[in-house]
Amino acid sequence: MVKVAVAGGSGGVGSAIVEALKQQSSHEYIILSRKDNPELSAEIGVEIIGVNYTDLDSAKKVLEDNNIHTILSALSLQSQEQSDAQIGLIRAAAASSTVKRFAPSEFGIPYGDKHIASFPLVAFKVAAIAELKKTNLEYTLFSNGFFADYFGMPKVKSYLQPLVLVIDIGHKIAGIPGSGDTPVTFTTTGDVGKFVVASLGLEKWSERSSIVGDKKTFNEVLAIAEKATGSKFQTSYDPIEKLQKGEITELPSHVHVYPFFPKPALQGMLALFGIWFESGEFDFSTSEGTFLNERFPDIKPTSLEKVITEGWA
Repeated sequence: MVKVAVAGGSGGVGSAIVEALKQQSSHEYIILSRKDNPELSAEIGVEIIGVNYTDLDSAKKVLEDNNIHTILSALSLQSQEQSDAQIGLIRAAAASSTVKRFAPSEFGIPYGDKHIASFPLVAFKVAAIAELKKTNLEYTLFSNGFFADYFGMPKVKSYLQPLVLVIDIGHKIAGIPGSGDTPVTFTTTGDVGKFVVASLGLEKWSERSSIVGDKKTFNEVLAIAEKATGSKFQTSYDPIEKLQKGEITELPSHVHVYPFFPKPALQGMLALFGIWFESGEFDFSTSEGTFLNERFPDIKPTSLEKVITEGWA
């Protein structure tokens, strides 16, 4: 048994990890947050402890006072301030006498320097890895592909904020990047939580821990969506040249997002995802490190077809 701290445990992925922790009795756990939140703590039944991530001494004291062995970070990394918080937590963990393991906020594809030029926020993930390499902490990077939740929301339970891309199932319209024939890894946040929690029992962590819920091409996803809804979708294919200009087929569900996420920025981000989908970035190898599906065969991941069927049939 170890004691686990989930940093950002009240957010999207963090909440899914906490839900999985609630289903086991081998490990104790708490949530780390920037502020104490007694109301939410009472609501979810998990202790939430406020911590100043960038104050090394106080963060170190919180970790030691709570006898934390493993930190699972699900902190949002959308700004320099948020990145600094995770770096600060890594440093506090390394300085503490109790923390032995740290999983940074990764949860996507195997990110690296090559992704930074097109998606600068990746620099925050790369910085965390570089910081961990300076320490004696054992660490792992969880890679799970794209979250399947997005294709079943809002009916399918998820703690993520809704995001419609490639296939707008509610409006029966699709804008598929490239050929639509490249496999993409899809995993629900619920399954990510289960595998992450199962990995706490491993004697040794590899630097990379891969999770595959399902693999489907977007042409296959489209066929599943059409079958689930009983409708033929209006479908366009966006060539790579269009995506490289930061342009995509506009989906009806995008329009109401523009007041919060301006159209050029949203299209640019989704075009980049489209390029990565088509180029195989989400069809990553599971041979590096530990393939958690093989280590934990009793965990049966949810298929994307089940997610879409439950959400839209």
